[in-house]
Amino acid sequence: MPDKVSPAKVYLIGAGPGDPELVTLKATRIISGCDAVVYDDLIAREILALAPQGARRIFVGKRGGRASMGQDEINELLVGLAREGLVTARIKGGDPCVFGRGGEEALYLAERGVPFEFVPGVSSAIAAPECALIPPTHRGVAASVTLVTAHEDPSKEGGFLDWAHLAGDPGTLVFLMGASRAASIADRLMKEGMDPETPCAMIQDATLPGQRTLVSTLASLGADAEREGMRSPSVIVVGRVVGLRSRLAVEAGLPLKGRSVLITRPAHLAGPTSALFASRGARALVYPLVEIKEMPFELPEPGSIDVFVFTSQNAVDLFFSRIRAEGRDARFFGGARVYCIGPKTRDALARYGIAADGMAEEFVAEGLVELLKDMDLEGKRVCLPRAAGARPVLAEALRHKGAVVEEIVVYETVMPKTASCEGFVEALREVDTVVFTSPSGVRHAAELLGGGTDMLAAKTIVAIGPVTAQALRRLGMKPAVTAARYTDEGILEALTGEGS
Repeated sequence: MPDKVSPAKVYLIGAGPGDPELVTLKATRIISGCDAVVYDDLIAREILALAPQGARRIFVGKRGGRASMGQDEINELLVGLAREGLVTARIKGGDPCVFGRGGEEALYLAERGVPFEFVPGVSSAIAAPECALIPPTHRGVAASVTLVTAHEDPSKEGGFLDWAHLAGDPGTLVFLMGASRAASIADRLMKEGMDPETPCAMIQDATLPGQRTLVSTLASLGADAEREGMRSPSVIVVGRVVGLRSRLAVEAGLPLKGRSVLITRPAHLAGPTSALFASRGARALVYPLVEIKEMPFELPEPGSIDVFVFTSQNAVDLFFSRIRAEGRDARFFGGARVYCIGPKTRDALARYGIAADGMAEEFVAEGLVELLKDMDLEGKRVCLPRAAGARPVLAEALRHKGAVVEEIVVYETVMPKTASCEGFVEALREVDTVVFTSPSGVRHAAELLGGGTDMLAAKTIVAIGPVTAQALRRLGMKPAVTAARYTDEGILEALTGEGS
């Protein structure tokens, strides 16, 4: 677990506009070391998952007029947590002080002697226009940006907003939280003299896979927003910069844009997979269905093995961990030949200074059988570090060739302690695609759902290869896509047609 941050302190954290990749490194560090999380609505699951498993999680969100914890109660809650000696991450969408009431909470804490710190976040006021290909400022078009809350009713006189000043602003106006007041905002600006043909845009669910952008004019905004069913959370942009969008809207090379993908890999392997999908425009949500549990095992005697065969990067890492624990290094392998399945396993060996003598073209056990078919293994000792319950295909084929096979079970795949039916179902609700990378992940999914797989069947199910696809079919789930190459890159090729 990360080191604790300052004791009994409240961090007023901006979590960004929605996309979890837009949270800052500082926010990530603090959330990862906190004792309590107090969070608003629309905070990405991945950001909340950064908190330690034992941290208290308290939802205080407000949305759409629903009953929620009042601001006075939130203030008292923050003080109470700090006085309990808990490091508290108060997480807000966007930036804590851009219509996020961060200043109010900070004043309340300061007046009561509670240490606090602002942790700035990416505001949707800037992120939403940019993600809709609308630069908030542009030389020769707009030299200023005015951020406006849409919570103040434009149809009422008085209040804090000077509508006449806003209507005469030659720069860009950005209204936050304006989904329900688009028509009245437009009407008030026109009433105060703004040109009805002024370009404007409404951006819903900014930075998320379901982002929608409506481009209109001030005169048509209300009717267009109603016709298109634009809803909260939305940002409204008014000004000439909106006209730049048509010139900037070129093919972005994001074939998975708008798709949301659930990655079920073990947590320690999910990061690169998630990043790869995100690089193609998808929102990648991680919900591990598999955890690697090391098994007790003994290393073979140095020099006693002629051939080592590794079938996964997990086996490589655990095998080398034991080698190092015994004060040895890559010389343990001596003159033995080393073979593996797949580039991830090959790369794992390379990290420990071992260049594989061969890699199976097909990344399953049958691929290794094919790779070794012409090798004379009569009487040779072959070490096979592997997972508990692995298919016997490879070991049987090696023995058929006369090899003396020493199978060493170095790990087993188990259900993660953090997995639950409720959590998995909640994750499924947020995605349209589910990627399975092992039969054990498939089994654990069915176990969490109690055998009822209807919810999964409604998704686009992706299998990394035929073995995982077969496991899905045995449980009554038909994969929509099975990768031809049994890698993350292969999954992308199957989903997008890249490389075909």
